[in-house]
Amino acid sequence: MLFLAVFAGFLAENQREHYIERYRVKQYARSLVNGLEKDTAMVNLIISRIKRNIRLTDSLSAYLKKKPLSQIRNIDLFILSSFDLYPPYSWIRATLEQIKNSGSLRYFSNQEIVTKISAYDAFTRHMDEDQNNDAELANMASQSKSRLIDMDYSKELTMALRNNFDSVMRNLNNLLLNDSTVLITKNIDAIRIYLNEKLNIRKHFMIRTDDELPRLIRDAESLILLLKKEYHLK
Repeated sequence: MLFLAVFAGFLAENQREHYIERYRVKQYARSLVNGLEKDTAMVNLIISRIKRNIRLTDSLSAYLKKKPLSQIRNIDLFILSSFDLYPPYSWIRATLEQIKNSGSLRYFSNQEIVTKISAYDAFTRHMDEDQNNDAELANMASQSKSRLIDMDYSKELTMALRNNFDSVMRNLNNLLLNDSTVLITKNIDAIRIYLNEKLNIRKHFMIRTDDELPRLIRDAESLILLLKKEYHLK
């Protein structure tokens, strides 16, 4: 009788632990889904920022094509070189770090989910490295720009360009027509070198928008669907 009582207690305790594990992993899954959805929204915003930068670089290249120094205006270069980089990624990693640090990844019984979680984590860290590399290229271009362009324009103009470029451009006719600010450089080759730096950045940005970031979004969406199906999440 004593043995049966002990054994029954063991089964009850084991059942309780399994219940707690199932509850905990479902909470982790729900939190992961929430974080992944925020990640994809953030990445979509960054894609739009990068594409805006690409469009500006294309416009800068077209503007400078075969143009002599005497026809290049400071205000034009200032506007067309307004952006060198996109914001750093702000991944929602709290739940993932908690899962990894506590060893709770073992609670996820679906191996496909485990594999996708690990792959997604590695991919986001790869993108952080890419962003650091892009920042280095952008910093080089920014230093070149500071030797070419007089950037003594109002803070309001700078912020307006940064926050809503397309809208601001529609209201710049007066400034574009009347600005008399003179370029710092008198060397057309220095401007060509700066354009080459911007075109090199553009090449890297195209990899982000055409391949890496869309693939990251697809991976996140695939993982979201798996988690929702496995743990019956809405």
